[in-house]
Amino acid sequence: MDPMRIELLTRDGCRNTPAMRDHLREALRRLGADAPFATLDIGRLPGSDPRRGYSTPTVLVESRDLFGLPTPTRPYDAPG
Repeated sequence: MDPMRIELLTRDGCRNTPAMRDHLREALRRLGADAPFATLDIGRLPGSDPRRGYSTPTVLVESRDLFGLPTPTRPYDAPG
């Protein structure tokens, strides 16, 4: 079985990312899920990538927002 794909979306200077990263690690540990996660700077993604439209920090699990927010639609410029 393939591991879950988990992504932590951030951007340069996002002051809430360290806390979100810590909470994500702790949640995975408590679940007994030794699932790795990728940390992505949305400012480095191509302009056509819908992940650019999420606010930061955001956690995606299998390309879906952890809290159920819909996938952003064009234009993908993320809110500040």
